[in-house]
Amino acid sequence: MKNIILSAIALLLMVSGCQSNYKSHSQNDSKAIEDNEVQEVRNVEEQNSFNASFKNINGETVSVSDLRGKVVIMNFWATWCPPCIAEMPSLQKLHEDLQSEKDIVFMAIEVDQNIDKAAKFMAKNKYSLPLYTVDSDLPEELHTNSIPMTVILAKNGDIVGKQVGMMDFKSEKLKQGLIDLTKENER
Repeated sequence: MKNIILSAIALLLMVSGCQSNYKSHSQNDSKAIEDNEVQEVRNVEEQNSFNASFKNINGETVSVSDLRGKVVIMNFWATWCPPCIAEMPSLQKLHEDLQSEKDIVFMAIEVDQNIDKAAKFMAKNKYSLPLYTVDSDLPEELHTNSIPMTVILAKNGDIVGKQVGMMDFKSEKLKQGLIDLTKENER
């Protein structure tokens, strides 16, 4: 079942992105981006959990370990990035559609460390996505020079999906895949 969910999520990804100086990426990531290939992460059984912390608009710090037991959709973006802005309405819609799912957490993580500017953008566009900024060093798994980047974490904190570039959040299969992830047992 887990492989079906991961395959469905991987098939729904679409590549397009902006260059960002927020973190460097590995040579393999660069080749995948240059070749316009969808980046897939190894099976969840091969992953190790990582930790990083993020600060919300109220100045409260949340770490990945605090979110254990939840499926987490992390979207790294910036207000100056056209692909980030283009995918935001579908991410907002997915967030609205899954608000009743208590085991799914959305994090719109702005990468420029200007959360006030990002908050104004969100308010102007009537987006209710929970807004964060990076508050610690990021692990290797989250390094990239291109945004948007979406990372999906399983309940145990492992990465089960990673997309550098635009992502189509409108798919019913993606929505159902996220719901199905909430039913997986943590290991």
